[in-house]
Amino acid sequence: MATTSSASGLLDSTLTALSGGLTGAAGAAGDNISSWTDLLQDSPQLTNVSTELENLQDILSSGDIDGSEVASSLRKLGQLTTEAAASATPDTQDKLMQLGQTLSSAATQL
Repeated sequence: MATTSSASGLLDSTLTALSGGLTGAAGAAGDNISSWTDLLQDSPQLTNVSTELENLQDILSSGDIDGSEVASSLRKLGQLTTEAAASATPDTQDKLMQLGQTLSSAATQL
C-alpha cells in the first residue's frame, strides 16, 4: 500500500499541475493519472476513484476527445475525491478537499 508521504507528494504535484488550469495540466495528465492509479491499486476503498481515473485516461488517449466526457469525468473525480477526504489522514485531508474542489471547478471550464 502507498505511504502517506508518497500520497502527499503526488497530491502536491497534482495541485501544482492543475494550478495553471486545464491547458497547463494537459501535458502532465497521462503521467499523473498513471501515478494515481498505481498508488491507489492497493486501496480497495478507493476502487471507484481508480476506476474513474482509468476512464479519464481512456477518454484522453482516445484521439477524439469529447469535452463533455472529460467534464463529466472530472466532475465525478471531484466528487469522489472530496468524499475520500472525509476519511483521509489529517496531513492529506485539506489537500484532498482542495483537489476535489479544483477538479470540480475544472469540469465547469469545458
